[in-house]
Amino acid sequence: MSSFATAFGRAPDSWINTDPARRMPASGRAAVATANPLASRAALLMLRAGGAAVDAAVAAQAALSVVEPNASGIGGGAMILVHDGDRQLCLDGLARAPARVTARLATDFDGRSVPAERAMYGGRTVGVPGALMALEHAHRRFGRLPWSDLFTPAIELAAEGFPLSPYLWRALQENPAVRDTRFARAQYCDAGVVLPPGTVRRNPALAASLAAIAADGAAALHEGPLAEAIIRATADDPFPGTLTPADLAGYRPVERKPLHFPLGDMMVLAGPLPAYGGLAAAQMIGFLRHHGVAELGATLSADEIHLLAEAGRLAIMDRWPYADPDFAIADIAQLLDPAYLASRAALIDPQRRSNRFPPGRGRELGGSQTSHLCVADARGQVVSMTTTINQNFGSRVEAGGLWLNNVMTNFAAEPVLRGRSGREWRDPNALAPHKRARTTIAPVIVLDATGRPFAALGSGGGFRIIGYVANALLRLAGGMRDPQALLDAPHALNWNGVTEIEPELEHHARALAERGHWPHVRRMDGGTQCLILADGLVHAAGDRRRDGVGMALA
Repeated sequence: MSSFATAFGRAPDSWINTDPARRMPASGRAAVATANPLASRAALLMLRAGGAAVDAAVAAQAALSVVEPNASGIGGGAMILVHDGDRQLCLDGLARAPARVTARLATDFDGRSVPAERAMYGGRTVGVPGALMALEHAHRRFGRLPWSDLFTPAIELAAEGFPLSPYLWRALQENPAVRDTRFARAQYCDAGVVLPPGTVRRNPALAASLAAIAADGAAALHEGPLAEAIIRATADDPFPGTLTPADLAGYRPVERKPLHFPLGDMMVLAGPLPAYGGLAAAQMIGFLRHHGVAELGATLSADEIHLLAEAGRLAIMDRWPYADPDFAIADIAQLLDPAYLASRAALIDPQRRSNRFPPGRGRELGGSQTSHLCVADARGQVVSMTTTINQNFGSRVEAGGLWLNNVMTNFAAEPVLRGRSGREWRDPNALAPHKRARTTIAPVIVLDATGRPFAALGSGGGFRIIGYVANALLRLAGGMRDPQALLDAPHALNWNGVTEIEPELEHHARALAERGHWPHVRRMDGGTQCLILADGLVHAAGDRRRDGVGMALA
């Protein structure tokens, strides 16, 4: 059985334009790209019924909670970009800290240290989820279909069964500790062994949760029996959480102004702080421009990989001031000022890896999986949404059939920083009540020279999101107009000192090593999704490294 069929469970419906082999983009008057065929189909059902892109995004997120629970879900957070006519909106639905927190996650309330590996998962790592509340807010502003209709596909998947997809199977294989949880053993395993891809599974608890949300709105997650189950699950964990009914009931999404930066004669809209992936990608593009790289093609030279890697290292160094703008202010205009970008770009040696860039401050947290989806409807509304429960399977705490996030691990490891001179200052990303942690997510909508939406894209993958998005934007600038070819093109990036390249670029490893790099060849399955709007149609593609797929109305 092919990867597509294993994830989808059957052949696509006749009204769906899609390529089961995922070699060609899907094209139509409305289209969607998500990380799973069943989520893409759920979204397309809403578009077929006359729904808006926002309606489709709600249906896709609900379905992803069922079929791709390792990466995102209504137990996590999201950032949603919407472009609708002359309206541009970013909704910050990122998970936030509860009211009662310690100064650092690895210190308990009694002052005792918590082992680092224990502080990565469990009830204390769970933040107040916000994805569902943000989607409800977007639906009120931009939706066309009744809220309750948007959950029908996901409820059917959870109640009647869905095939275990290849990527979910792989995530379970690579996270053995998850398989030790009672919920995962019952849901995905037989005698402790992960069931093979294609095995039909049901999640009746999640079906009931989604049915309650369909009937009562986001309030069903933030108040009532499901909220009580979430609080109980976090409190009963060996690393007990501090979520309260007031934390859940008091959550509100925040409307923020999208970040803007140029890409040739186009303009990019990206998620703003506390999401800094778009900002870092913008800096990378600015640095590269000063070294004569304004675009990329389907493959990469050793010179281009070298400059991409150095630009990525340099952008990461700037992340220290990034934090929740309701708690700290970063001078974004200064960080994207052409003179500043030029001065930073001058630190890059075009021929050799620099041994040391000016030190950045902040915690590195790789490995987050996350999911991205893009939707464009027939009336011109476009949505680009990145959604996450943070790392694979989040906190590994389940309630109501869904996995809860572990976003608290994204705050600074140490609240107070100490310089060599002995000076101390508070990290802007330090833990605080009701605060949102900084994140690398980067939902993007690209406008053409006339101001109309031309593309939408984004990715999962933790710190690698910055490189994935920068690579994709530079390929758009280079004239690539086939979104599937753009996504299939090999990645090269650097976010932690190691220059990562995909197998198609392995022949450059020696040349990179001679320039001082530490090349590491690996498949990078962040899960980038992309739409391109051209010739009166929407062309959609998903990342084949995961289960991503584009679908359009035939």
